[in-house]
Amino acid sequence: MSLVLNTAPAVEPISLAEAKAHLRIDSESLTDNLSLGVSIAPGDHVVAAAYSLEGGAVEVSGYDVLVNLVSGTNGDGGTVDAKLQESEDNSTWSDVSGGAFTQVTEANDNAVQEKAYTGAYRYIRVVATVGTATCDFSVEVVKKAGPDTEDGWLNDHIAGARRDCELFQNRAYITQTWELWLDAWPSKDYIELPKPPLQQPAVTAGSFVTGTVYRILTVGTTDFTLIGAAENTVGVCFKATGAGSGTGTATASGTITYYGTDDTAYYATGITLDIKDQYSPIVYLNHGQSWPGTTLRPYRGICVTFTAGYGDAGSDVPQNVRAAILLVLAHLYEHREDVVIGTISSALPKGVDALLSKERVY
Repeated sequence: MSLVLNTAPAVEPISLAEAKAHLRIDSESLTDNLSLGVSIAPGDHVVAAAYSLEGGAVEVSGYDVLVNLVSGTNGDGGTVDAKLQESEDNSTWSDVSGGAFTQVTEANDNAVQEKAYTGAYRYIRVVATVGTATCDFSVEVVKKAGPDTEDGWLNDHIAGARRDCELFQNRAYITQTWELWLDAWPSKDYIELPKPPLQQPAVTAGSFVTGTVYRILTVGTTDFTLIGAAENTVGVCFKATGAGSGTGTATASGTITYYGTDDTAYYATGITLDIKDQYSPIVYLNHGQSWPGTTLRPYRGICVTFTAGYGDAGSDVPQNVRAAILLVLAHLYEHREDVVIGTISSALPKGVDALLSKERVY
């Protein structure tokens, strides 16, 4: 038996900002962290057609960026249309997707519009169209200093602290997919799965990904035999040959693929993923079903694929777990070597055990 991580978590339960706040190491002053660039200087700007008013370039590489369109009083029906552009060389410019500001008119002047820039280009600027009459406005670029020198270390150790806590609890925190490989079918009518809590996210026909193995949840109006299934029955696993159509649903969690002596892949039928008991999740045979009689290859003949974790976001993870991860991170931050000279070596903080033991899976 072996357990293989297929898809790692996309995020961590603890963000970098939360870790730095806990460790109290975001020590730079506001003045040190922030700087201001100007793309369009304050003033009365005359009529300019078709985004012909071009602001100056501001270098933003390595910064968190907020662009402010600051409008004064615009009389006589004047309007301002402004949008963000980006460039790698300060020569060739392209519009930023979603980078257009709301048109400024007399009805909404004397206000500030904010727009964050999250792109990866080195330079940004704002271009504007001024219509009908002279308009008073400016565009400022607020830049927050880039990552601290220890941010890389912290990100690596947040992930390490999370893995330590997952290993202690025998659980998964953020959504991840695993493969459990077996050499033979069990003598009982179910297979125990590690890493709770388990999920079985439903995918509706029309959204199946070609090449992915699914298990039918509901048949609805979908003919699953047209996209790789042996039959239109709940519990049948199949490798999708197309997106499908209709109202049927399937899940990529709790699927079983098994391999013959010639390495041909087959897909189990008549199975269900039971996730009600998060301490002992299982894939089990439906009533009247039995494990396939195909002779398996002698090693890793069966693969059970499942999705585990509390959810996709850090906020989905229980607070006691998040607190334990912070305690482990603080311990690692203070003690960066295996042995601390002049002290007695000890295990991770006892508070971690207290926070995690009640929901530990043995």
